[in-house]
Amino acid sequence: MKALKSLLVAGLALASSLAALADTSAQNWLESYYLNPRPAELTRSVRELSRSGWLDQSGHTALTIGFLGSVFAQNPQRVDGWVKDLADLPRAHRSLVASAVWQSGHPSGAALLRDLSANSSMRAEIEKLVAQPTTPALNTPVLSPSSMNLQWGAFLASGNERHVVAILDAMGADRPGLDIAARQSLAVNAVAHPRVMEICRVQLDRQPESVRAEIRAALKAAGTKPGV
Repeated sequence: MKALKSLLVAGLALASSLAALADTSAQNWLESYYLNPRPAELTRSVRELSRSGWLDQSGHTALTIGFLGSVFAQNPQRVDGWVKDLADLPRAHRSLVASAVWQSGHPSGAALLRDLSANSSMRAEIEKLVAQPTTPALNTPVLSPSSMNLQWGAFLASGNERHVVAILDAMGADRPGLDIAARQSLAVNAVAHPRVMEICRVQLDRQPESVRAEIRAALKAAGTKPGV
């Protein structure tokens, strides 16, 4: 029951975030990035999200890592400058940036992070981070609300259907409560993003029946007619 409650809380946190799409210009930048990539605004937007407390909200840690990790992977030549520009963020938010750099698979990620943390209190944390294998979001299975939010963050950065499919793959995997949380997040995102709606409709013909039922439920909750 505790695990189910955590799943639902995480889903509601993500729903609240996406329902308030235009609360701030930085939030709008992040949540519509895949429609109009503007990497030049990354430093300003991350700073605004940090100041506003958005980065500290429940569910946003994994979402931010998934998002920034994908943007970093798309723009490897800009990562060094971005990380240096954000070096004065609060420690918790610098940790998010560091985790995103590591997950992006940046070829010089370990050296970059070690250099920036050499004389800081984050040195031990960075050493522990770079000792772990790098796993891109696309290769991260959805096993929990956190890994599901990681996929949503990566989707917001790219619009890649594979991140949504990864969430669908987790449905019917016999993980208590995950189907409910995934259905809820699909419904919320289908309302906020026509791209998610389109992906769900296409996947109705490709997923096993147990997953199709969950997709239909999500589309129904989004106020649509699944057409099947």
